[in-house]
Amino acid sequence: MSRGVLIKRVEFREDTTPTSEDIDHCDEIKVSGIGDSSVTTFKQECEETAASTVVIRGSTENIMDDIERAVDDGVNTFKALTRDDRFVPGAGATEIELAKQISSFGETCAGLEQYAIDKFAESLEVIPRTLEENAGVKPTELISKLKAAHQGGDKNAGFDNEGGGAAVKDAVKAGILDLYLAKHWAIKFATDAAVTVLRVDLIIMSKPAGGRKPKDNPNWDED
Repeated sequence: MSRGVLIKRVEFREDTTPTSEDIDHCDEIKVSGIGDSSVTTFKQECEETAASTVVIRGSTENIMDDIERAVDDGVNTFKALTRDDRFVPGAGATEIELAKQISSFGETCAGLEQYAIDKFAESLEVIPRTLEENAGVKPTELISKLKAAHQGGDKNAGFDNEGGGAAVKDAVKAGILDLYLAKHWAIKFATDAAVTVLRVDLIIMSKPAGGRKPKDNPNWDED
């Protein structure tokens, strides 16, 4: 079964003739069997082609859906790289460093504003905490080690999933990187969602519930 096929679409006007660049060429077209399915294969030896086909096979629909999402995420990541090719340290290092700097900024503020800033910094720890929980590591112990490493000036310190236990390593040297653009929009959308919920909560709390109140019935007993 072929899924996630990328097709280049070219539209022509009625009064124009397709050129050789628009038509392109194919070296071989054949029908081959993949499992119980017959697939028409277009083979092209040219290395400069921009078209490709991804054939996904799996024992269940759930596995194929997971693979399809992985391919889709990879294509979207490459698409985002064409817009902004910057990276940030992965393995939770970026979130811990942001939390540290935001907490330092919160110490310069006073009143309820400082409390809100501290909670925002604490919320950024959900990414490394989730990574550690999925790896079967105690998140409290490792979060403390990550904070200590960042307080010591190691801005790239992240979770070492291969080291065993609550281990910390340099994410940049290990080649663990996250796309800057994806991280930027993830934090922005999460912040907007939280602010929206807080606004709705204030509206609900400030307005009493409406509707008619039940009248007292003299025939009702205490139960």
